[in-house]
Amino acid sequence: MSDEAHSDTGQQQWGSSAEAWVRAAEEEETGASASATKWMLGAAELQPGDHVLELACGAARVGLQVAEKVQPTGTVLCSDFSPGMVEAVEARIARADIANTEARVLDAQELDLEAESFDVVLCRFGYMLMADPLRALRESCRVLRPGGRLVLAVWGTAEKNPWLGTIANAVMDQLCAPPPEPGTPGPFALGEPAHLHEMLGKAGLVEVDAVEIATEQTYESLDGWWEQLREVSGPLAALLDALPTTEAEAIKAAAFAASREYVQTGGKVVFPATVVGAKAERSRRG
Repeated sequence: MSDEAHSDTGQQQWGSSAEAWVRAAEEEETGASASATKWMLGAAELQPGDHVLELACGAARVGLQVAEKVQPTGTVLCSDFSPGMVEAVEARIARADIANTEARVLDAQELDLEAESFDVVLCRFGYMLMADPLRALRESCRVLRPGGRLVLAVWGTAEKNPWLGTIANAVMDQLCAPPPEPGTPGPFALGEPAHLHEMLGKAGLVEVDAVEIATEQTYESLDGWWEQLREVSGPLAALLDALPTTEAEAIKAAAFAASREYVQTGGKVVFPATVVGAKAERSRRG
């Protein structure tokens, strides 16, 4: 699939889940996503007056928290390649009457932005899904001012994230598909801290640090887990919906069987999860 075709398909798939993302964003964030955001906001060292770009913003859970931290003269640009997501974020900004924040459709791999125009670039769970994450990282470096900070979070490896890894394994087993080749976009594509550290260096960034953050994903039940992932993950829903009912049900049954060890008394499900957080800077020298 060409990059353009991959982009069009991704826009449609993620746009279809925009409504679910916005509904979720109105509730207090918990679990691994909250852990990732907390780490990112600390690592970004935000200051009043900072100009901040958020990439692959989804419902802008991170960006809208940043807005208050950079007031009164700082600004936030929340961006996503999905027009549906951006429309949803624009509505959130309007409802909350946030004056220093805007939303825009942008492709992180080819940013229509001036060089050296931001103090901070943030991206939570985005680079790993991009067709060419190294290109996107280089673009992030380009738009940072000298000394500007890039702060990101991605999921760790599948083995350390069974809340999603069990489903990925069930899909591969049912479809007799081999594991994705290195470099294939996906939730675990940048899950090795050493690999992520190397990519940030190749993108021209310095003072690179990548760390693993141990956390948890909690759901009220296995059925609740399954339905929530289907609702917020456009690509997963598109895959399952395209399969015959018997195959989709077989994937669900296999994922449930592999996840029963995480079910607690009363039915609540607590999965271990791992996020990889990374911080880097654009060199202060030319």
